[in-house]
Amino acid sequence: MDHSSHESSAARPVNPFKLEASRRQVLAVGGISLGALLLAACTSSPGTGSEQSGGTPQKGGTLRLSISDGSSSDTLDPGTALTGNASTVLKVVYDMLVVTDPNFVAQPALATAWEVNSGATQWTIHLREGVKWHDGSDFTSKDVVYTIGRWLDPKTGSSMNAFLSPYLDMGEVSAPDASTVVLKLKKPNSVLMQTMGNSLSQIVKDGTTDFSGTNVVGTGPFKLTAWSPGTSWKAVRNDAYWGGAAYLDGIEATITPDQGAKLQAALSGAADLTDLIPISLWAGIQGRNDLVLETIKNRQQWIFAFDQRVAPFNDQRVLDAIKLATDRDKMVETALQGHGAAAADVFIAPDSSWYPAGLKPEYAPDKARTLLAEAGFPNGLDIKLSVTDSVPGMLDAAQAWQQAVKSAGINVTLDQFSPDTYWSKGYMVTPAFMSYCPQVFPVSRFDASYRKDAAWPYSHFSDPVLDKIVDELYATTDQSRQIELTQQAYLQARKTYGILLPVWADAAYARSSKVNGLFITIDTVDFRKTWLA
Repeated sequence: MDHSSHESSAARPVNPFKLEASRRQVLAVGGISLGALLLAACTSSPGTGSEQSGGTPQKGGTLRLSISDGSSSDTLDPGTALTGNASTVLKVVYDMLVVTDPNFVAQPALATAWEVNSGATQWTIHLREGVKWHDGSDFTSKDVVYTIGRWLDPKTGSSMNAFLSPYLDMGEVSAPDASTVVLKLKKPNSVLMQTMGNSLSQIVKDGTTDFSGTNVVGTGPFKLTAWSPGTSWKAVRNDAYWGGAAYLDGIEATITPDQGAKLQAALSGAADLTDLIPISLWAGIQGRNDLVLETIKNRQQWIFAFDQRVAPFNDQRVLDAIKLATDRDKMVETALQGHGAAAADVFIAPDSSWYPAGLKPEYAPDKARTLLAEAGFPNGLDIKLSVTDSVPGMLDAAQAWQQAVKSAGINVTLDQFSPDTYWSKGYMVTPAFMSYCPQVFPVSRFDASYRKDAAWPYSHFSDPVLDKIVDELYATTDQSRQIELTQQAYLQARKTYGILLPVWADAAYARSSKVNGLFITIDTVDFRKTWLA
């Protein structure tokens, strides 16, 4: 998620909640990569899907992609891929055990069925039989065990480690036969299969160590035939695909860092599909017959985080004042040009079935002033917020927030870092900083940013009340109860954590009108049934 082309890989925290919304392609004004649309760990496939259809599907043709978010350091290792371009290739070449539907229910992929015991401490996963790797060998439980081993091995750098290592040791992963895997957990995790729908959870072949080029094999609908990181790649149809051969003969992607040049490729007919287009360029697509602006509502949130270990953010009154002082509607109007919605400091979209009924953000600048005075700031509060312009849209959101809190007496100074330093010296280092996240499986954010020993503790705070609720959540296998407990946990978190989530931002990308059969959700573009008219 923290990915600028100018960053060294060592400077980028490998956070799957930002992979899909690669930091160089954030949607608000900067767009998000196609990879941002393909199953996220910020978890898979939330939101309402849409599908284009223009008649009887036709076989043949090559889909041409124009993608801005690519780097010369791109990798084909699912666990460490950093850009949207790499993420796109992963979804084309590999498969996951499961995907999740709009209600965050796991659906079969390489796994066809699974059972969990009553205590949510043992999972038995049944694998799809008859699946072939691109080299013709059989997919078996050995491949899944090997992949899980890579996830649990901190040396691989896989982001899946943060989600699995608190619950699973490699010694408790077994394969009683070629089509079964058993996981014995250290503590309950009733949402493990949703975790397996994480955007970085593709299954790799047993023994794979080289992820550098076309020697990589997967079980996915296309086979990689050319790979030039940061420049281009090609893939051809896998006729032996377990889900049925695709209509397309192949896919060709060109990396086009300049947003204007990318849009021009679509306008001229040189590209059939782009990754997400900046809001500022939407007008150039709207109203055309040959090009379609595909919009996705509530795609992403901007995150404003405050370190609760240090003053003044260790005072709950200050945190409450910051949230009450934020004119969220004004931010939607200015930073997002109206293409979004006010958010209420929870990682759940307002149109989700998991959203707490009746929850709305409150804007009360006078109440905020009173709280600040009680906290010792009768003349207002000064905040230095760390930002970077390497993420298109972040600076606009920061400037919008700067204006949105002024009436409550909060004076924000923007401390702008270079792309080379922000993710190592600003992000999660300074007392106040920005980040972002696409819409995700809400439960996955607890281990990521809220619980004790969280992988990415934005506010460096943990609440034992929240931890207790989440423990109960992980121990129940009843989804209605999971939803209820998730809502309780977020209502608690918005009261006690220094995490401000003021807006939901919409997104859009450009599609040629001759492209049909794309299945699209908030973080998924599925090419398996895509065809060209």
